[in-house]
Amino acid sequence: MGIILRNRETQEIFFFLKGADSAMVDKINSTERVYVEEETEKLSKEGLRTLVFEYKILSQEQYSRFKQKMENAGRVLKLRDQAERKCIEELEQNMSLLGVTGVEDLLQDDIKSSIMTLRNAGIKVWMLTGDKLETAKCIAISTGFKASDQKFFELNSLIESDIIDQLSELKPEHTLIVSGTVLEVIFRSKRLEEIFFNKAQDISSVVLCRCAPKQKAEVTTQLRRRLKKVVCGIGDGGNDVGMIQCADVGIGIEGKEGLQAALASDFSVKKFNQIVRLILWHGRLSYVRTSLLNNFVLHRGLVISVIQVLFMTMFYHVTIFIFNGYLTLFYPTVFTSFPVFALILDQDIPIQQAFNYPELYQLVQEGQHISIEEFLSWLWKSIFQGATIILLSLAFLENTFTEFVTIMFTALVFLEYLNIITAIRTWHRYMTLALFVSILIYLFCLFFLKDLFYFSEISWKTCLQILMITVAAWMPFQLAQSTQRMCFPSQIDKVIVEARVLEKRIYAQNKRAVSVSV
Repeated sequence: MGIILRNRETQEIFFFLKGADSAMVDKINSTERVYVEEETEKLSKEGLRTLVFEYKILSQEQYSRFKQKMENAGRVLKLRDQAERKCIEELEQNMSLLGVTGVEDLLQDDIKSSIMTLRNAGIKVWMLTGDKLETAKCIAISTGFKASDQKFFELNSLIESDIIDQLSELKPEHTLIVSGTVLEVIFRSKRLEEIFFNKAQDISSVVLCRCAPKQKAEVTTQLRRRLKKVVCGIGDGGNDVGMIQCADVGIGIEGKEGLQAALASDFSVKKFNQIVRLILWHGRLSYVRTSLLNNFVLHRGLVISVIQVLFMTMFYHVTIFIFNGYLTLFYPTVFTSFPVFALILDQDIPIQQAFNYPELYQLVQEGQHISIEEFLSWLWKSIFQGATIILLSLAFLENTFTEFVTIMFTALVFLEYLNIITAIRTWHRYMTLALFVSILIYLFCLFFLKDLFYFSEISWKTCLQILMITVAAWMPFQLAQSTQRMCFPSQIDKVIVEARVLEKRIYAQNKRAVSVSV
């Protein structure tokens, strides 16, 4: 990055330039080059981030010539960026050393524990940085990115065959470290690129140092394209914008380097440790809620379709609707939509347990909540409950078809309410309100809008029949679920039991403390 300034008093024109030492050493003479390499090496071993500053005094003629070339390059329609870059590179020759700086980049709070928690959740963490090799190693050690029992494995060859030989010696327990110059060689060969990413995906820790912004974006793209991974790009500076935008999910950290990363990202956080809460709690909970809502919407449509198909089959394939238009319209909207959509407020586990057991996030990665097995179980549930409702309603049929429809539809609505109640793990006041309002609306329609919906009169015998049908369709799945949670509990069930035991223990301690103080 450079800037041209003019001294108003002396009218001298200065060109100042700053950048990484790897990009700056070629612009100065050999004597200054040796000094820069020694000083940056010394500073980077102390874990400092280094920058090299250079300058150049321009004559009025040189400045005018550069300005004219840049204006001509700006008029080029094709390859304009290359033409402008060529003009700038000509100006950056024969620079003089101004100085070398080393800045301590303080680590954020809890970054070590945050990285460890993400790894325990089954998330692979790669570090892409523009720092020197030695600085990147220091950061990897201080952040816990490299464990104490791991060893650095450095790819340092620029020959394709040698890189392949080195990769063959790579082991999963190594911490792989690759520089930007080696990455350039890797990206030139499709074969080498494939070998590198296939090997790197099995490594617990990967550090890419001296990465240009373009290389960060390219690595992110290859992880998505070649390995079919869901990639989250996290950065805090302008150099990370390309990586954040190429990732499936971009997270920007607001910091001293500005808001460029935060503005270009999908999510923005103040500190790195907030990413743990964003992923393990909000991300996981969003997935679980969405899958539960999806299953109920699917079940709600399937169960009424099963009833319709069986009705047509038993009555000689008559192509008439068993429910009138109002009932068909109101069932998925007015009567059941509020409780179903209130499920987005459900919390399957307490928030603290999500951090105590980050391994639960792996269930999300495995797709256990939205899978073929889950779909088939809800399909079977819909078929069984739909068949039970219509068959038992036919068995209780004594008088009119209107009474038959009333019993069957009422059992269907209350069965959906029971299914929702069974699925809720943590009750919320809005869930209770949604369920209460929906029941009141249906009862109002049942008793006061009979003519509109073609409902029959409700007697105690009818209520008993509705209760029997509802329980018969709901109870088998409830018993199976309770038996499974008691005898073969899932990881979620174990965490919930532990959370309840912990809550009772805390409540007992607080109660004991209150009694002692009294």
